[in-house]
Amino acid sequence: RDLHLSIRRQRQMCIRDSILIVGAFCLQSCKKDSSVNLDEVKPTNPSVKLLSWSEYFDPQVIEQFTKDTGFDVDYITYEDPDEVEARLASEPGKFDVVIADDLSIDRLSELRLIQPIDDKLLQNSSNISDEYVGKKFDPTNDYSLPYMWGTTLIAYRSDKIEQPEKTWKSLWNKKYKDRVMLIDDRVEGLGISMLSNGLPINSSIPEHIESASAQIVDGVEKIGLRVGSDADVRAGLLSGDVWIASCYSGDAAMIALENENIQFFIPDEGAPLWMDNFSIASDSTNVSGAHQFVDYMLRKDSAAKNANFTWYGTTNSGALSLIDKELLEDETINPPESVRSLCQFYFAPDGDRDVLLNKAWGKVVDAIRSKPKSNYDTEVASGSGQ
Repeated sequence: RDLHLSIRRQRQMCIRDSILIVGAFCLQSCKKDSSVNLDEVKPTNPSVKLLSWSEYFDPQVIEQFTKDTGFDVDYITYEDPDEVEARLASEPGKFDVVIADDLSIDRLSELRLIQPIDDKLLQNSSNISDEYVGKKFDPTNDYSLPYMWGTTLIAYRSDKIEQPEKTWKSLWNKKYKDRVMLIDDRVEGLGISMLSNGLPINSSIPEHIESASAQIVDGVEKIGLRVGSDADVRAGLLSGDVWIASCYSGDAAMIALENENIQFFIPDEGAPLWMDNFSIASDSTNVSGAHQFVDYMLRKDSAAKNANFTWYGTTNSGALSLIDKELLEDETINPPESVRSLCQFYFAPDGDRDVLLNKAWGKVVDAIRSKPKSNYDTEVASGSGQ
């Protein structure tokens, strides 16, 4: 992982230096021609507008795509999966390619926010492993093609706490008072709570969902359990404000490169599985470029480079021979079948379950809002929390 981080930093430095050199050249050219109006300078290449998680593609792959196709990439990021639907609905024509999680695809297609993918425009879709296609959220993959997959697991600070028990119940351990965080997602949070009690994460039984909500509320009230975005989880673990948290597998691996005190594991009960996908916005203004981008990222070499950069599992079986050996052999990122068999994909909730989840998570939100500020909250607000 140290080598991986070193390579990544070198890539970032190269990209930064290239931007500085190009910027300096452009400024110097403008100085020579006083008639040039900087406000009128426009990109000469057409663009593909990408809506995605941050740092989810190797910048060198993006750069090579531009060189090979002539399309610039306008990389627009989001921090919460719920943002995708909201932004597609409220900003028509702003996006071409969308990276959406498995729980979102069904709803996005139902709302006609994404359009069918034209297989005739793709040459590399055969590289995708059969294991990741034909899922319940898009049985014929009309609207999506798999990109990355991973687990949600537990990450913790080994310099703050001894190795916790390998169970999801560790997130409710009173020894970690005011230092626990759950990813702020109703399906994820309630699913983890149910998993900690041996229940299926997709249960529609009202009592299961209600008990999961009650357990999280109890954690909020008694041990100061907090919820936050994946970015909040990363920042909290890196700063030491958070000692233990639910965390996406790739995020855990990457922040562990930055701080050797961050460790992570898949609990004995198993873990939620998730998968992110390529889709094309229904009102894309560059449908051809969008298909070219997706097809380029489905190439074996592109998929391998992106996996090596993000430290997530690739759905591209053709890329496996090109993946870093260390990544392939990391059983937390690529768990063996004995562990994988305990892991579960989420299903998109139907109408009844959706209502139950909303009501249950609403109780969690209410508990957080009504919780009196602790000494810890005061310390963090003043910047003295460690």
